[in-house]
Amino acid sequence: MLEKIHGKYPSSILMKAKPDFHHFPNTYWFYYHETGEWLGIPAKDVSGESLMILKTLFDFHDISHHHNPAAQSWFDFLFSNGSVPKFSREFPYRLIQFKTAQGDWVREDMEAAYKGFFEKDIIILWNEPAKGIIVEEFEDPLAEDNFYAISNALESDFFVKTDFYIGAPNKPGEDFPNHFKKEMLFFEQATSLLPSERVFSFEKAFPSLVAANMDIFLKRSLLSRLSFLKEDPELLNTIKIFLQHSSNVSLTAKKLYIHRNTLQYRLDKFTDKTGIQLKDFNSAVTVYLACLLYEQH
Repeated sequence: MLEKIHGKYPSSILMKAKPDFHHFPNTYWFYYHETGEWLGIPAKDVSGESLMILKTLFDFHDISHHHNPAAQSWFDFLFSNGSVPKFSREFPYRLIQFKTAQGDWVREDMEAAYKGFFEKDIIILWNEPAKGIIVEEFEDPLAEDNFYAISNALESDFFVKTDFYIGAPNKPGEDFPNHFKKEMLFFEQATSLLPSERVFSFEKAFPSLVAANMDIFLKRSLLSRLSFLKEDPELLNTIKIFLQHSSNVSLTAKKLYIHRNTLQYRLDKFTDKTGIQLKDFNSAVTVYLACLLYEQH
């Protein structure tokens, strides 16, 4: 199949072995599993529509890093045991992972959209066709609410759902890539445990991760203690939202679109059945973990 496409692009290169991408700047590379062949096509020869079609047929290797020294340096640092990026400054950096649903969007347009949301320069790396990392200097960083706005805007403009994981700020050093690898794992687990969420951080994901990895004896003890919640999904959701909103009655009622009196009735019902006072911190943490466990089962 690659041979036919090779014939349609006179300047393309067909290779039996993986090429050294550094020797072929401004070239799109496509890999065909069945034959083990690689096809390189000059980027200037490929239209946006053709690129989209080729990406669906073959594995695509992004070459954008290779003509951006700063991006290449960060990519090698994070994924190829490279040295600390020489372009980095003596500032903490945070890595913001993003995962976008497959669709009829073009990578260049998506990058332009991301850069439009940031008031400062950012570096965008792609490690998979629809997954990447935003490298941001941790100086006047975007707040969490901004990423919800970005996700909504991307869904409006590109008709795709986008998730974000906001990494912790750290100065680039030898432990930086290891921290990033852990954050990649947290992101994957968090999106699986909280599919309705769009924006994640370690703090947001941690309770769900704890619940999912809890010892089986503790799980059973906790679920049996609050077993009636399983038969009352409405009360379960109410208690979870209430605790997520710092036990604030007004915010919770607004979030649930119910009257304050209705909310208070449900809270009293929970206390009557359990004897648990949700204003107590330890009790609130315990009940919240139970809510997460029931959602995961």
